Amino acid sequence: MRVSACVTTRNRTESLDICLQALWNSQIKPHMVVVSDDSTDPEVQQANYQVVQKYPGTTYIQGPRRGVCANRNNAVNAIPESETDFVAFVDDDILVQPDFFSLAIARYSQMPTEEKNLAILTGTSKNEYVQFFPARLTFQGHFLPTHDAPQTVVIHATLFPRQFFTQEQWDENIFFGYEDAELALRAIKRGYKILYCPELRADINPVESVLASGTIAAGIGGINNYDLHVEAARLYIGIKRYKDLFPNPLKLIAFLFIYFLQMSKYLLEHKAIHAWPEIVRRSHIQRLLLPSGT
Repeated sequence: MRVSACVTTRNRTESLDICLQALWNSQIKPHMVVVSDDSTDPEVQQANYQVVQKYPGTTYIQGPRRGVCANRNNAVNAIPESETDFVAFVDDDILVQPDFFSLAIARYSQMPTEEKNLAILTGTSKNEYVQFFPARLTFQGHFLPTHDAPQTVVIHATLFPRQFFTQEQWDENIFFGYEDAELALRAIKRGYKILYCPELRADINPVESVLASGTIAAGIGGINNYDLHVEAARLYIGIKRYKDLFPNPLKLIAFLFIYFLQMSKYLLEHKAIHAWPEIVRRSHIQRLLLPSGT
């Protein structure tokens, strides 16, 4: 079984180097690694290219600079389905454990072919403060950690069948936040199963967040930029979930009513009620009314 990795990076050369070193220190080496670089500075792009050259088997491509979903699509589309069986998505601040690929291959090897082709394996990731687990989505789209029949993945500790990305792509209407949950819902709709494998582990390297780096518009009132993106994504995914993925008009109306009440209360408490137009703008919900390939 051939396992490849899609590495997305933006303006963090040192982190990229550490990330690639961890990947290539794996007990079983990845078949291919593609680095998609969303960096904005030509000097950083050149530095990242030089880092990639240190690791044979790694390909450097420039990213589309339209957000993490577009960057991940750019990376996975550079890995032909004929050349790999499973793919992992690793941001530049992620350190996969040395046994990550070997344990995943061992788990896949135990499955019949039909089951293996529809199995998404997901584990855990952690930073210095918290550990992340797969989850179910509540009615309002919040994460409820569970080990039993999860509906979401821990994206940096997950392997997907490569064939899935000939059927679906990351939804580029989502700039940041919840994008892995939305993708997982589409996978479930297509008959894929998400299997929790606690032995699959990845660490999050404590580096400055791109969202906090000043390269994107600042927050509003007492709501930071990260939370604005997350709440916009939750609105978009809630509508898509009940309108398109698992259509239910009553649930859609109820979701919108509760979301409006809860978000208004949240914004008032943080003296940021004027953030409403920005949340709606970032959510891109108008695009759900148009034909979409996602």
